[in-house]
Amino acid sequence: MPEILRPTNPVPNYDNAGARSQPITPRDTNIQNVVDPTRVTRADQRTDQQQAGDAVRSQHLRYESNFLTFVQRLRNAPDTATAFLQILGRGLQVSSGISEGLAVEMAQFLEYMQMDEAKLMEFLKGQLQSGSRFGGALFQALRTAYNRSGSEMLRTEILQFLRQYSDYSSTGHLEGRMVRTLYDMTQSLPSHWSSRLLDTAAQMENGVAAGDRQGNLQLLRDQVFPLISNYVSTTHDHGRARTLLSMLTLDMVRYENGSEPEMIAAFRHLNGYGIFPGDLDKLSDEDILRLLKDTEFMKAAGTDRFAQHLTQLTGRALGGEANMQTQEALKNIMASILVNESVYMPLKHLLLPFQWDDKAVFSEMWVDPDEDKGQSGQAPSPRILIKMDIEGLGAFDLLIDSGGGRTSMNVACPESVAAHSGEVSRSLGDILERNGLRAGDIRVGPLRRALKISDAFPKLFERVMTGVDVKV
Repeated sequence: MPEILRPTNPVPNYDNAGARSQPITPRDTNIQNVVDPTRVTRADQRTDQQQAGDAVRSQHLRYESNFLTFVQRLRNAPDTATAFLQILGRGLQVSSGISEGLAVEMAQFLEYMQMDEAKLMEFLKGQLQSGSRFGGALFQALRTAYNRSGSEMLRTEILQFLRQYSDYSSTGHLEGRMVRTLYDMTQSLPSHWSSRLLDTAAQMENGVAAGDRQGNLQLLRDQVFPLISNYVSTTHDHGRARTLLSMLTLDMVRYENGSEPEMIAAFRHLNGYGIFPGDLDKLSDEDILRLLKDTEFMKAAGTDRFAQHLTQLTGRALGGEANMQTQEALKNIMASILVNESVYMPLKHLLLPFQWDDKAVFSEMWVDPDEDKGQSGQAPSPRILIKMDIEGLGAFDLLIDSGGGRTSMNVACPESVAAHSGEVSRSLGDILERNGLRAGDIRVGPLRRALKISDAFPKLFERVMTGVDVKV
């Protein structure tokens, strides 16, 4: 009698009892869907422990830690030197698909990158200042008070003021991004809704030009948020418009937190703890605001032509005015910058690309101001890693340590330079002496393997061992 419960004819030598009698082995590699009762697994087959002991070499996406994910991205960051040398060396030609407007922008960028000794010193100083938001005597006083105070209330208030100052000093960036987000929203909505939002975006742009922070905040609260919320609830569109609204919300919170009256009030409150030298109570609100505006960071950030040129160049290229080669180079540069500016990067990072005597030079610097901080009986000593690539010559790695009153250097360089190691070592020692530094151990040798950031700064991984940092 045929087995009517089977959809096909029975297979010879097949029987249910025989199938049930075959044991299932949890570790059998031929079986993919068997649960091992000795392990705790997830429904999506993801494991929570992925080569945790080897964060750098692991090729898998990290699920258990945001910091380990950052470490992997740092390790796999694009080759920024190649991308910059490609641009500085004029490897991207107008004839290769770059628009006329972008060609003019690139010519201006290349002209700015032409350096002599004086201009290079000014460029380096500007990059140091624009990369140090909390530099200067004012923030040094706050840093000292935070480290010495045993009051959690005072520490919290110092951090709150620093957040307000950070948001205030980012006002121009936040305003520009909010205006761009509004115009992006208009392209994500049907015409009936976008026409209403387009007028609001124009009003916001005028308010930014007029410096009307409170008017801009009211415009966002009273017009933008009700309009987009009504659109989402009416159309059930949970796509790009709602995503942009979430981004706008985060920027608006920072924009509001950086308002001048609240920041001034917080500063006056901190002055009551006697943190700052002198009697600042006699200063007017305008004087305090001028004091906070007159920091090295605020002055340098407003005149950072390198960042302005690079941002404009990248925006136009990625907007479709360049070929894929140009876009890929600029994407790699931006990806490297974003990774090195991550909140998880405890080092100061500087980019120093330039042209010297018609040679393209790319230099990148990482600085840890207190590498040995915390060791008993030893004062904090800075450590600097400099990577340099010179067109036609090759790559250099310089590791600089300052401790015990002496400055030591370990230089890895191309073979052609290493052949003159004695002369190079003496020249570096003379440079240190001329700048008021006592030369320590200076070693010059061939570059066999590029020095990794984690090797130069082994304490980079300390937070993995001492903190709790997980993903959900």
